[in-house]
Amino acid sequence: MNLPPVLQQFWATMGMTDLKDLPPAQRAEILAARLERSERALREAETALEKRMKELFKANQDLGLREKELAQKLEIESSLLLGALSTVLMASIYGERERGFSVSDSAATILGLPEGEEATLESLMASLHALDRERMMREGMLFFRKMEPGVAHRFGHRIVRQDTGETRWLDWSIRRESHSETRPGYLLATVRDVTEERRNERQVRALQLRAERRLAELSRLQSELSTAKGRVEGALADRNRFISEMAHAIRTPLAALSGALELLRRDVGGQAGDDLAVARAASEQLGEVASRLIEEAAQDEADLPALAQRVTSIEKPLAGALMPERPKVLVAEDTESNRYVMERLLAELGCDVTCVQNGAAAVEAVRRVGFDLVLMDVMMPIMNGEQATQTIRGLAGPASRTPIIGVTAHSLQSERERLLSAGMTACLAKPVRREALETAIQTALISSRDVGLDAARFDHDLFRRAFLDLPKAYRERMRQAAKTDISNYAADVLTAVDTDDEEALSMASHSLIGVSLNVGAIGIVEELAHYREIRPSGDASIEVFRKAVASCLLAIDDLYTALVEGAQ
Repeated sequence: MNLPPVLQQFWATMGMTDLKDLPPAQRAEILAARLERSERALREAETALEKRMKELFKANQDLGLREKELAQKLEIESSLLLGALSTVLMASIYGERERGFSVSDSAATILGLPEGEEATLESLMASLHALDRERMMREGMLFFRKMEPGVAHRFGHRIVRQDTGETRWLDWSIRRESHSETRPGYLLATVRDVTEERRNERQVRALQLRAERRLAELSRLQSELSTAKGRVEGALADRNRFISEMAHAIRTPLAALSGALELLRRDVGGQAGDDLAVARAASEQLGEVASRLIEEAAQDEADLPALAQRVTSIEKPLAGALMPERPKVLVAEDTESNRYVMERLLAELGCDVTCVQNGAAAVEAVRRVGFDLVLMDVMMPIMNGEQATQTIRGLAGPASRTPIIGVTAHSLQSERERLLSAGMTACLAKPVRREALETAIQTALISSRDVGLDAARFDHDLFRRAFLDLPKAYRERMRQAAKTDISNYAADVLTAVDTDDEEALSMASHSLIGVSLNVGAIGIVEELAHYREIRPSGDASIEVFRKAVASCLLAIDDLYTALVEGAQ
């Protein structure tokens, strides 16, 4: 270790006993070194002391803040505690055998003592309600004699306040400790005024009991309503079945009668022709009466007006809508007289007719032989017309698109809508007139001539009413507006699908459905609803909807020519 020369000289002279024995120059150097070392140590100590003082100052600041926060928190909690004690009206009692009992000041408030008067055990006992005094005295004796020490026991009783004379309920928690070597036995009790709590509990219980009774009553009424609903539904089903059977039983022979009279009209003249006209008029009146009776019997089944097939109001064949040469028509009808009449009427209209007696035979005939049109009776054995229509629509190839005209004994809008939903092109109500039959056939053939039936499905009755309810001057404008609106709203739907904008799709769909239903374009509505139903699965294709829109736009002009211009 290399030391400065001064220190080397110092250590060399360590054997000397005193600095005065050193030369003056050496003594000065040694003293200067000691002074420098002391000053450096002093500066380091001052720096450390200053740092420590800063740390202590910051710690004092933090401690002051914490003390302030704790004081505020303690003040808040004390206020809450005092407020709670004031609210619950709680008092305490402490007692020892030699010292007696001491009662907290809050007991005076509970007992309603005059201001300044202290509460004592005697004043507590004097405030006991007459109905509870004997019981509490007895339970007090048992408490000291038999009840286990070290355990809190609960008691409840009434008092009479001295200031107001009001009856109040008190709740006690009393615990006594036996004496030990370190301290004598003592008693500790807390008492609370629980009058409001008891009142609230009674009110809650009363409400619970009332609610339970109400629920029981509602359950009973619901059970009775369910039973009554079952009876009503059963009665409605029986009534509807009776109406359906009666409609079929009445209108089926009426259809044969009307058709036969229609066929005889061309072959009978003179006096016999006049007699036949009377018979035809009577037949028509009978048919109208039967229709009115059946419709009024089922009037509460739907709010919509009865069908009363509107096509029968056309008094002449439609102009500009000639039928194709010798269309092949399949007639599915279980009643022989109606088959005969329908076959004769269709033959007069220039059709090649094939007849079957039930829906199953109709499905098989359509599967094996191609037909231009099917006239399908609704009520038939083995398979009814609605089931047969659904089965045909499920066939493969062109057979599934064969136009089907339903012939029903009912004339209700709900019946017609159900048959159209099953896949029928149109519906006729019995008895069927020649003009109505010709109109329905022409319309159905036009609908299937240029576009597929499934893609361009229309409710023809809605289509006709949409235009015929307007003045003639506005009908053409309505047709153009309908085509424009359908095109625009359909484009909005397709754009929303491409951009995956669910909100825009909902708005465009709402608008398109509205304008489509105005003209009876149910094909558009059904395909759009089907697409939106399967859209969340991720496997939906918009192409079927696109084709339905295009097909319906193409069919509007043909339907307008057949159903609107021909009715002018």
